[in-house]
Amino acid sequence: MGTLLTIVYTCWAVYSGYMFLSGRSEWLDRRAPLNIAAKIVLSLVVGYVIGAFYFVYLVLRMLGLFSRM
Repeated sequence: MGTLLTIVYTCWAVYSGYMFLSGRSEWLDRRAPLNIAAKIVLSLVVGYVIGAFYFVYLVLRMLGLFSRM
């Protein structure tokens, strides 16, 4: 079960990072092998950072520290 959650989270992180990076840099949007590889790696890193912030927000919301947002 933990492995499945990790795979789903990683897929979501790559997708989130890709959507965040799309359209922000002309170099990353070019269709060249190096640019595509860089965008995939950056998508993973940015996606994990976005996911970490969402996780902290979710935990704090469950603890009741955010009343109504």
